[in-house]
Amino acid sequence: MTDLQERKETPSTPRPRSRMEYGRGFWLKLLALALLDAVAVYSAIVLFSDEAWLFLAALVVGSAFINWVYLWPRTTALRWTTPGLVFLFAFMVVPILYTVYISFTNWATGNVLSKPQVIEILESRVFADPDAPGELFDLYVFQDDEGAIRFLLIGDGGELLFGEPRLRSEEPLAPGQEDPEELGVEDTDGDGIPDQIGRYRRLSTGELFQLAGTLPFEQLIVDIERGEVQVLGLSEGRVVLASQQYVYDEDADAVIDTVNDQTCPVGTTEETVGNFVCEDGSVLTPGWVAVIGFSNYTDVATNQAIRRPFLGVFVWNLVFALGSVLLTFALGLGLAVTMQHNRFRGRTFFRSIYILPYAVPAFLSILIWQGLLNEQFGQVNNLLEGIGLGRVPWLTDPTWAKVAVLLVNTWLGFPYMFLISTGALQAIPEELQEAARVDGAGGFNVFRRITFPLLMVGLAPLLIGSFAFNFNNFVMIYFLTTGGPPILDAAVPVGATDILITFTFDLAIAGGRGNQFGLGAAITVFIFFIVVIISSIGFRFTRRLEEIYGSL
Repeated sequence: MTDLQERKETPSTPRPRSRMEYGRGFWLKLLALALLDAVAVYSAIVLFSDEAWLFLAALVVGSAFINWVYLWPRTTALRWTTPGLVFLFAFMVVPILYTVYISFTNWATGNVLSKPQVIEILESRVFADPDAPGELFDLYVFQDDEGAIRFLLIGDGGELLFGEPRLRSEEPLAPGQEDPEELGVEDTDGDGIPDQIGRYRRLSTGELFQLAGTLPFEQLIVDIERGEVQVLGLSEGRVVLASQQYVYDEDADAVIDTVNDQTCPVGTTEETVGNFVCEDGSVLTPGWVAVIGFSNYTDVATNQAIRRPFLGVFVWNLVFALGSVLLTFALGLGLAVTMQHNRFRGRTFFRSIYILPYAVPAFLSILIWQGLLNEQFGQVNNLLEGIGLGRVPWLTDPTWAKVAVLLVNTWLGFPYMFLISTGALQAIPEELQEAARVDGAGGFNVFRRITFPLLMVGLAPLLIGSFAFNFNNFVMIYFLTTGGPPILDAAVPVGATDILITFTFDLAIAGGRGNQFGLGAAITVFIFFIVVIISSIGFRFTRRLEEIYGSL
């Protein structure tokens, strides 16, 4: 009987079911999970209090998944991929979903809080009638060694009010009243009026008149718990009682303006959603973040002021991304093919030189190029003028600015293409090229029909990735031209070299109209789908190359 027959006849021993092993590794793993769960519970409480439901759901699902993977005996294979999955979900999936959510909201300057926070702020506002008679107090001015001013008011019954003044034109401070007894009161002459309160010393009449020449006393106010202290003169002030101006009516979901006797319900139009709008047409601020549907998307698609520059920027964005990939790949591949030749000398030295632009941080190189391309003082124009050519407005003319952007990006990107092309060329079997030469093919035909197609099989996905990177190359545009030169007749802030991501930044943040995060998120979603569609077309082309040349 052969060994094979014996193994067939011998009944196989069933594999024991996986069981939990309680060794040192198990307890260390349990301790790590306990610490992770403790942090997760604390974070969940914070997210729940902030009503951040998306992040809370992601935290709960992620924590439950991690515990299941590392505690269940049959999920051993998943334990090696779980860290990558968690980081992928945390830093890619959640931000994408959150951006999509923001694009459906009115999140902008003035609408960044939640509705309960807005109601709390409105109900905390008080109103003090400047024409009310108010209770009169004697006023005394105190000052410390650093020049800080405090007012002391003494009522008829001996009540002391001590606090920091502000100008009427300034926003109300939190009640700045301080307790003199806690600071320490000193009355050296026994006249009942403190001479020293803490570090503050009472000013004499002469010092007070000297200070009055530089300090507008009649424009000063001291905020206290029950209202505000208005200064009537150098020695007199009055307390005007304050009343709550806004009261929230939960049943009507509206704010009542007690001062102007009007109701302020929630706005219903596209411009007022997320704000209380009073009967007189005034919109109360701040507002809250509210879902407004597809308004941001329709704004991009139908608003002529946005759509027209958007289409122009999109066309230039395609030219910039495709041009950058083609120029950098052509230069990098050309250098790689040149140095691949057997008769090329100093290969190691030149390869090291060509890597230098890739080794220097990109933003530093861009800033250096910005100086080199300066129209008046840049070395590039000095060289052009030295050989008899005129100065070129590299960064101030729309056409030349685009040329400059492509040239600088070629300088920054060709080392990467040189590296990957060198590696891909070394991976192509020399036998294929030799066979083609034996069949009578020249050098150009060998490259066109053998070398280049095989290169594209491996490099096409990297070229697609390079296209996606350059399509959103914010650093390149922002540091070299800041999107400029500006297009003066545009209704929104846009420049000749703006790509979609910098145009979004200008429109949503740097346009001088406050932050418009919802609109910016909507344009970002458009950019995301544009890149996905173009990349999908590129990958289909890559699969065709693999089918044709993959068997060579």
